[in-house]
Amino acid sequence: MAKKSNKKKNQDPRLEFVDLYKQFVYTHGACPANLKEFMSFGDFAFGDFKAVFDSLEALEVATMLLYFKRANDAVLADEHSAALSPKERHLTFCYVLVELVGEDEIFLQQFLQDKKQDGSYVKQFLHVLNKQSFEVLRSDGRFSEQFEKLKINPKKSALTNHALGMIYFYLRDKSADKQDTDAFIEKSTDLLFRLTDTSTLMSMFDLGKFMASRKETVFSWD
Repeated sequence: MAKKSNKKKNQDPRLEFVDLYKQFVYTHGACPANLKEFMSFGDFAFGDFKAVFDSLEALEVATMLLYFKRANDAVLADEHSAALSPKERHLTFCYVLVELVGEDEIFLQQFLQDKKQDGSYVKQFLHVLNKQSFEVLRSDGRFSEQFEKLKINPKKSALTNHALGMIYFYLRDKSADKQDTDAFIEKSTDLLFRLTDTSTLMSMFDLGKFMASRKETVFSWD
């Protein structure tokens, strides 16, 4: 049984549970099946957990989201980040993200292996991830305002999910020094920005406006 480490001064209590969750996976070689099993391992009070997380799944979502948060904060902390172009900023974010992932590679290999068949977790994580407002993944460009009026932002979603794809690619990369990951980041980012900074995005906007204006006339079973 693991004991919670002594609380560090002013440490976010949520981080304690994230660290404890990782300890569980490292110890058992698998994710906890339920909150009861996790509580038994950590020997903590249910009330302490519920004060910061609604469920074990909420903790699991937060655990993955933390890599994005830390990468975002690291890029913004760099005094030169403000001068970066949107493409350069995204590249920097992806490289910082996979560096953080590399520090926890063993944990993430097992975590994502266990969770890939968990439809509830996958759905919730993608929903929460795409609701975030990470500064480095903001959508710049001439079409952003128009998309915001429709309450959609396909470029922001593309940047966010592209970064998520980097994690999966990195964890499956067997090349020396992860050279394939570096190449994939560069090539896929270049393609992503070529697609989203051209008339392709405007065509999507035009289609969106058309469908929005025809909402009441298109076929529906309702």
